[in-house]
Amino acid sequence: MMKTLQVTLLFILVTIVFSVSGWGQEYTFKRTIGKMAIDAPNDIAVDKQGFVYVSSDNGSVVKMDPDGGYYSTIVAANKTSKIYAYTDLIKYIALDAVGNIWVTDGYNNQITKLDALGNVLLKLDSKGNGNGQLNNPGKITLDSEGNVWVINRGNSCIQKFDPTGRFLVRFGSYGDGDGQLHTPTGLAIDSQGNVWVANYGSRCMQKFDPTGKFLLKLTNFIGDNNRVIDPWGVVIDKEDNVWIINQLWNCIQKFDKNGFVISTVISFGSQNDTFYDPRGITIDNHGTVWVADYHYNRIQKFDNIGNFIGNYIYPKSKDGDFISPRGIAVDKQGNTWVVERSNHRIQKFDVEGNFLFSFDPVAPGDYPLHLTNPYGITTDVQGNVWITDIGNWCAKKFDSNGKFLQRIGHVGILIGELYSPGGIAVDPQGNVWITDLTNLTIQKFDSTGKFLLATKYYGDEVQEMPYGITTDRQGNIWVTNYSSNNIKKFDTNGNFLLKVGGITDGKFSYPIGITTDSEDNVWIADSDNYRIQKLDSTGRLLSKIDIPHCMPTELAVSKEGDVYWTNPKAGVFVYSTDQKSYISGKIYADRNQNCGFDNTDAGIPSITVVANPGKYYASTDKLGNYRIPVPVGTYTVSQVLNADKILLQPVCPASNVSESVTVAKEKDQVTGINFANTVIDVPHLEVSVNSDRRRRCFTSMMAVTYSNTGYIAATNVKVYVKLPQYVIFKSANKPYTIDADNNYVFSIDSLKPNQSGSIYIMDSVACVANITGLTQCTKVWITPPNEYTATLPANSQWDKSDIILIGKCVGNGRVQMVIKNIGQSMADSAEFRILLDAQLAFRKNYKLITGDSLVLKIPANGKTIRLEADQRPDHPRKSQSNLTIEGCIASTSDVVSKGLVDILPQDDIEPEVAIQCMPIIDSFDPNDKQVSPAGTANDHYTPTDTELKYTIHFQNTGTDYAYKVVVVDTLSENLDIATLQIGAASHTYSLKVSGKGQPVLTWTFYNINLPDSTRDQAGSNGFIQFSIKPKANLPERTLIENYADIFFDYNDPVRTNTTTNVMYDVPKIINPANQLDDSIIDKVMASEPDALKGKLSLYPNPTQSQVWIQSVDASLRIEQVKIYNLLGELETVSLSATDSQAVQLNMQAKPKGMYLLHIHTNKGTSIQRVVVQ
Repeated sequence: MMKTLQVTLLFILVTIVFSVSGWGQEYTFKRTIGKMAIDAPNDIAVDKQGFVYVSSDNGSVVKMDPDGGYYSTIVAANKTSKIYAYTDLIKYIALDAVGNIWVTDGYNNQITKLDALGNVLLKLDSKGNGNGQLNNPGKITLDSEGNVWVINRGNSCIQKFDPTGRFLVRFGSYGDGDGQLHTPTGLAIDSQGNVWVANYGSRCMQKFDPTGKFLLKLTNFIGDNNRVIDPWGVVIDKEDNVWIINQLWNCIQKFDKNGFVISTVISFGSQNDTFYDPRGITIDNHGTVWVADYHYNRIQKFDNIGNFIGNYIYPKSKDGDFISPRGIAVDKQGNTWVVERSNHRIQKFDVEGNFLFSFDPVAPGDYPLHLTNPYGITTDVQGNVWITDIGNWCAKKFDSNGKFLQRIGHVGILIGELYSPGGIAVDPQGNVWITDLTNLTIQKFDSTGKFLLATKYYGDEVQEMPYGITTDRQGNIWVTNYSSNNIKKFDTNGNFLLKVGGITDGKFSYPIGITTDSEDNVWIADSDNYRIQKLDSTGRLLSKIDIPHCMPTELAVSKEGDVYWTNPKAGVFVYSTDQKSYISGKIYADRNQNCGFDNTDAGIPSITVVANPGKYYASTDKLGNYRIPVPVGTYTVSQVLNADKILLQPVCPASNVSESVTVAKEKDQVTGINFANTVIDVPHLEVSVNSDRRRRCFTSMMAVTYSNTGYIAATNVKVYVKLPQYVIFKSANKPYTIDADNNYVFSIDSLKPNQSGSIYIMDSVACVANITGLTQCTKVWITPPNEYTATLPANSQWDKSDIILIGKCVGNGRVQMVIKNIGQSMADSAEFRILLDAQLAFRKNYKLITGDSLVLKIPANGKTIRLEADQRPDHPRKSQSNLTIEGCIASTSDVVSKGLVDILPQDDIEPEVAIQCMPIIDSFDPNDKQVSPAGTANDHYTPTDTELKYTIHFQNTGTDYAYKVVVVDTLSENLDIATLQIGAASHTYSLKVSGKGQPVLTWTFYNINLPDSTRDQAGSNGFIQFSIKPKANLPERTLIENYADIFFDYNDPVRTNTTTNVMYDVPKIINPANQLDDSIIDKVMASEPDALKGKLSLYPNPTQSQVWIQSVDASLRIEQVKIYNLLGELETVSLSATDSQAVQLNMQAKPKGMYLLHIHTNKGTSIQRVVVQ
């Protein structure tokens, strides 16, 4: 079975929307690129579910999951003007009882209350020194009644507000005496409402009653470990013990409520249980103490007596994360290049903002490659990247893959030398222009690095303090003048042409970045005016993008006209003139069923959303958010719950109810169209398998994907892989064992909700003659099995029977097949059928009680034998079990039928089981598409309710590596998007669901680095798998066709072949030429009579050696025990004394698996199952 659709996050969800205004073309926020790293954490909070909130020097609050992994950015320094300014003073956070987030902004003198999504609920922003006014607010905390306490650093006082923001209490004044405050930094409230303040400037802790009356001071204890010196943070535990961060000693101290020291965790360093500049501290519901260790960029955890538990370390150089992003460029393919000054590296992202690679070469001896304080960046027409390297007084050239090519310049203050190279541009002739921030020059070099000219003068006709630089299509040069608030235009010889300046619209205040677009319009990052301005080539203002309180620093414009800009504290952003309107919202698990998303709830990924009319499709990201582009109109929006999502039930709106939405005008953003669901708290395991090819004597790769799509963790998880006859195991990327049945067993242990993983197996097909054309079926399954009884409808008619099929070739051209009921007794009969070479040859009803088996022996003589057995109605997993056996012959003269195994569905409809059947071939199309089942005969007839499993193969047959592969598959309108399942793939990918009328699936393999087939034949291949069912009640013989387009880098697409299925239920008419008679029914293996139920005890079960059978009825005597395998073959007969009530069986020599014990007694026969491990 396929893995439920998992969509990789295509953009970082940041609850940030910039306020944009202007005239002419309007630009709206499109997305962010990358995310800001946790950089020097300042404050920390933990909610009831264990999510961790961290504020840091980049002015944002990052929400981490309970395991320390990134979850979302809740608040960032780039909020709209109604919330936050660009500043590094947004450092303090607190959570209230329902999970709302309170944040102080010292620069803008604000306190803001946000919900779990980052929406503003309340804002206090009265600036001043009076009661209720704010002057550089700092640490914030809440008491048990929800009142808000905050340090006012600007006037050294503490203020209290009620939950609505109404002022209540103020106390404190500047000084070092009792009750006075000198640089207060920490604040906490105990259970009695007393207020504890870390008074950093006075090197003491002070305690006040709820009215502000001074009670106690802690300072200068005897013994270094007990001394309160430089207290920074404070928190109170449930016993009213006081935990203090002692910053000078780099320790945390625990005091009782009277100020007596209890314990100290003290040590300076980078190891566990040590600190370097600890800042924030909090205690969660379990009493765990969390400390933000500022210098080493980590969070540490301690138990309630101070013992170290663990830590989360956040590397500052993680791929896709930024610390101080500065220069930015967009190449002709739409890739984004970002200069990261603090990490001395360059990061590259694709056109959708997905990380591709970074380079920060610092290897010894590689001086030409070493980047030290890189600043400006641009690209040339060949796709090369030019970077100014301030620390090495030069500019450097790299190719599009980050390979070093060239260096220009050397250190100095003379003409032709560089001291602080800043902006860089390449003109149409390939000349390189560089601004020098110290030499105050604009210098021109040819493409080889030869110096050509420079300007170094002061006055109106030359540049006073050059900063950013760009060129237009005519080779003219535009330069920003940071000190004189203007921009200037020069011709290609450096002659002055034009100046634009001032601080009104069309004028500037500290302009920094500058670029031109494809029409020679000039874009300027007007930083201190908090805006981006667009001018024509004459300097006339065309439009502007206002970004209140967030300074844009550097910018670039793509060939499509999107505007990219950076802010070192806020990140990288993209604006667009996209005229589309959008409907957006969230799909989530509503734990408390209050029809509102709050801190107890979680978004649900991978849910398809559709807006009608038009059938506009989208899918939710990993946080449960979706966004559908639509034209103006009125729509009904609904979530499309996959048939596999049996653990979800819609509640708001109710099942089968859509939300009505009106998009009134272009560029409308209709938000908050949310869907709440209840969930059943059980794990739900899924598995899928896919291989690239089955080719004799060749190595291939198999991918097995497993996941838990349920809502609680699964434990003791194992994945089993059963290889077919001619496939040889070579290696795997995970440890494994081999069981008695030669299955490869991978122990996964536990899987958290929505956690998934992949196993990659290298195998090969045997070099054996005469096997070409045979079908090889790989089977995988995952344990423990899913629980389905909790999801059964109240009116279910299922009798709890469960039918499995077992079979093998037993010689003389005969196949033995067994129909076995491993569930409860069937309430009525069901039908089974036998097909010879896809032609119906036998059909009959059967009825089996618990443990019964029907044994069939069928003459094959080279024909492909298929057994189908219907399950009883309302079976929770499937309506039919089936089994196919190919190539069973009596002699070598028998002709083997080939190519018939996979024309009908395989027995893998359960999510815990997956089967892939592939023919052994000697040649193949490198880029093709296959469907299973393929359909019978030339008509491709396929049962109407059949899941169609598609596999797309791709191979790089070019002459170099493919760095990105994109596969686009437009689904037929006759396929039901609600049944879409995503299977295994060869490489990591992101998937997007979009389209109008017909869903479009787009897989993107970023940074795949797929070698060409000449370089690495096996490694040049890749594959994708997914499944989907046709819509119900289609007209008879509806044709379903499908193909895919494959893009290697930026080459033209390669189109696969077209698969064909004709949806038609072939009449169940027996072909007289193939008809079988009742002689194929070998025997019925009877099960236990009802009279013996509960009268025999079997233990231990499972077993590894001995099994005891015990009669619990004094009148019941065990006379004989026969042991059968699941094929109905007698293994052992054990006799006992006539009056024995207990028998011991030795199972130690038996292969692992299930056995049937036929226990013959004086009152009848009982059949019991035993498992040997």
